[in-house]
Parts: sequence; structure tokens; C-alpha cells
Amino acid sequence: MCRYLVPTNPSAMRQLALSIFLIPALAIGQAQYDARILGYEGLRQVCQGAVQPRLKIMNQGTAVMTSCVVETWKNGLIDNSFNWELAVGAVQDEVRQPTFPSVEVSDGDVLEFHIVSVNAVADEVSDGNELSVTITDDATELGTSTVMLDLGSGPMCGPITWSMNDASGASIQTGDVAAGATAEVWVTLATNACYEFRVRLAEGGAIGDCQVGVHCEGELVHEVTELTDWEARVGLHTGTSVGAKEEDPLRPVAYPVPARDQLHLVGLRTNGTLRSSIMDATGRALRVGTTTANGDRMTIDTRGLAPGHYLLRLQTPDLTLPPIAFVVE
Repeated sequence: MCRYLVPTNPSAMRQLALSIFLIPALAIGQAQYDARILGYEGLRQVCQGAVQPRLKIMNQGTAVMTSCVVETWKNGLIDNSFNWELAVGAVQDEVRQPTFPSVEVSDGDVLEFHIVSVNAVADEVSDGNELSVTITDDATELGTSTVMLDLGSGPMCGPITWSMNDASGASIQTGDVAAGATAEVWVTLATNACYEFRVRLAEGGAIGDCQVGVHCEGELVHEVTELTDWEARVGLHTGTSVGAKEEDPLRPVAYPVPARDQLHLVGLRTNGTLRSSIMDATGRALRVGTTTANGDRMTIDTRGLAPGHYLLRLQTPDLTLPPIAFVVE
């Protein structure tokens, strides 16, 4: 006959019940070899027939993670198995973003990622070991490697944040726009390369009348008017040349040098209204507006600009003129 000693003291009974409840939870929380996929950070559009996956992985195990085997499947069939070796081990709860071998893909392909092992030991907790991603349409083909981002955050939209990411998914340039504000940013990328432009609502932002345009060679190549699931991603494949399309290789002449309150331009060889952007030395747009050319002449207001070097870009619906450097005194 078996007898069990059960405490009759209420306090001891509560402690016993609590320990019984916590033992399984502690066993799970103390897994030694456990990694978790938090998200997919690679490009989602087909570019040159492939994508290079990039995952956000967290080490949840108590052991320092020095390697992790991840399988990549495509449309239900295994494509490759990759042993990610960390030069510096990841401690518990540390997050890393490794890149994986490129995968040939087409529009609509589904990629699945499976964590197999950590430090050559089978992953001990299955939760968070798998993630699937659907690859969307082909990246937008660009004529050159220079793009202009027209970032408009309407009264019912924003604030928004944006980033330009390379083929591996790594961010190479970022920015933000306040609610109700606009910004124009020129970005020069590598030629014949794959990128993804990402725009997101900042935390607490409103998803109203957001309008974001990607321009190349003076033309709108992609417009974002809706942020599905609070973000939008635009795949880009740059051209083989760097500059923008020009109607005439002759550059307009700017005077006086240095400028004070006004900058005068002659030799424009165009009439009508032009979009003008004054940028600082980093390429950040300080002033964006429209200016009318009278014959081959135009005047730009430079009042309020701090002394220094600037670039002026002029654009019509059909062309982008070469950037004009000028100095304010």
C-alpha cells in the first residue's frame, strides 16, 4: 500500500501547487539549444531571377549560439541546407540577421525556412522554427542608378519612415517624414544591382492619405498610395548608367557666385514650369517647389539659406536637368 504525505498547512500547500505549475514552464524556458525565426528581412521581389534570403533569428537557448543549420524550401521541395557559423557567438535573447544562399525564384513562389539545429544539436523547442514567405512580382526596371524619392505624408497619414535596402536586405539609407510633411530625397545606387525601397508607418501613425513616388530619369516609375499591413515594399533593378536623362548636354549657367538673395540661371533651353529642389551637400532636399522659366532664364530664391555649398535640381515631366552646384555667402 502506497502512502502520500500531503501537507496540511495552507501555506505549504500553496507552495507545492506553485512548484508543480512552474516546473514545466522552467523546463521550457531553460532549453539549452533553441533558436527562433522572428522575421524575413530579405527582398520579396524577383530581381535577376533570384532573391537572397535574410532572416532575423534570436537565440532563445541558454547556450551561446555559435552555429545554426537552416533549411530553405521552395514550393514544398528542399532547395538548400545552410550551416550559419557565427564569428562571434550570440548569447541568450540576442538577435542577428544572417544572409543565406540565393534562391532562383519566380513570381508567386513560396519560400519556407526551417531551423534544424543549434551548435550541431537538434533544436529543442519547435515553436518559432518555421517561416514562409511569398515572392511577389518582378522588380521595377530602372534606366539609370539614380532615383528620386518623393515622400508625401498627407494630413491623415504618418509619420512615416523609409529605407533603401540592398540585395541582401541590409539597409543602406534611411529617413523619416513627419505627418503632413513632404520630402524629396535623391539616392545614387550601384549600377545593374537589386534593391528594395521600403516605406512604413511609424509607431502610432495614421494610415490615411499616404502618397510616395519613386522617380527615375524624370519619370514616375512606381507610386505607393496604400500601406498594406502598415508598410509597402518596392523592388528595384538599377540600370547600367549613373546620371539622369538630359535633353541637352549644355549645362545652364548660374550667377552670381556666390549668391546672396537670388540665384539667376541662363541657358535653360526650356520653357514653362519646372520642379526645383535645393539640396545640401549630403543630398538632403531643403526646399522643393515649382519655378517658371521665362525664355531661357530663371530666378531661384536663396534667401534664408545658410552660407555653404548647395545643389539645384530642375525637373520637367519629361526630363531631369543635370544638377547645378552653387554657393551661398
